[in-house]
Amino acid sequence: MHEVDFLPVESESGMGSKSGDAIALRFTVEAEQRNAVMVIDGGFSHVGEGLADHISQYYETDIVDLAISTHPDADHLNGLTTLIEKTQVKELLIHQPRLHTYDVSDFSNLEALDSLISLAKSRGVKITEPFTGVTRFGGQISILGPTVEYYEDLLGQHLAEVRGGLSHTSKSSFGSTVRDLLSRTLSYLPIETLGEDGETSPRNSTSAITLLREGSERLLFTGDSGIRALGKACDEYERIVGEFSAAPLNFFQAPHHGSRRNLSPSILDRILGTRSAPYANVTSFISSAKVSEKHPSPKVVNALSRRGCEVFATEGRTIHHGRGAPVRMNWTTLTPFGPLSEEDA
Repeated sequence: MHEVDFLPVESESGMGSKSGDAIALRFTVEAEQRNAVMVIDGGFSHVGEGLADHISQYYETDIVDLAISTHPDADHLNGLTTLIEKTQVKELLIHQPRLHTYDVSDFSNLEALDSLISLAKSRGVKITEPFTGVTRFGGQISILGPTVEYYEDLLGQHLAEVRGGLSHTSKSSFGSTVRDLLSRTLSYLPIETLGEDGETSPRNSTSAITLLREGSERLLFTGDSGIRALGKACDEYERIVGEFSAAPLNFFQAPHHGSRRNLSPSILDRILGTRSAPYANVTSFISSAKVSEKHPSPKVVNALSRRGCEVFATEGRTIHHGRGAPVRMNWTTLTPFGPLSEEDA
């Protein structure tokens, strides 16, 4: 049994364009024949309480066996503080930049990161850094990336960018009307326009990439990782599991809320198979704020669909994926995205 829930994450006003991640999972620990609860990211601070309530209501526990912070952006990290306050978290996997460089004074969201780690220590939560090779639950959970060396390289790049005044920004859509992705639906898949030149920030690429194996199912969670980081994670996947063609994924989280800067045709071909020969029918979830003008990118939605994915996005609601999980009353079946117009995308 496993079930995965992506909770909606938007900036605190509910009107901002900022997407984020807050993911709850419950799955069977095969070696122990019990269920475990795991959280990957907690969204903004106000999202953490809803995450704790969701676990209590649907997983019927206040114990979180493992919480993972993919990277320290506020839209992923800050809600984990509330989660630790509201539940009994046994272990927190989180990168600690202070252990990897002598000066982190320019590291953004540092106060929230330090506060989370301090709170976890005060509550007796075990703290481990999520680097390649870390496993839990008899290997059912594997961290595929980053390696320590790659993380430290990216950390140095991030701090150099901050000190040099460089930033990765985009036009804000705060206060704009809700984008209706359904209005962009086409009756056909347009030709591939996703490029090979996508580039995300070094900070995003520090994201912990997590693989869950449950029975014959394989589920991959990617945070905000970029193309190169995903390539390195693919190397680790093939080392410990096998070629994707022989051991395909069943579930794939599109990184960085479906941004076109984090995926390319070649990395999707490697992970999911080609447009003419996808490896399997895959469920793909995207965490995207309903007001965001850029998330998810129609180019990404279409690229995933071409490769055998049924694609779904939060867009202001909690979305659920499961196998052998209890039936939930009053939950409705999701309809995957159809082909989307890429005009102005």
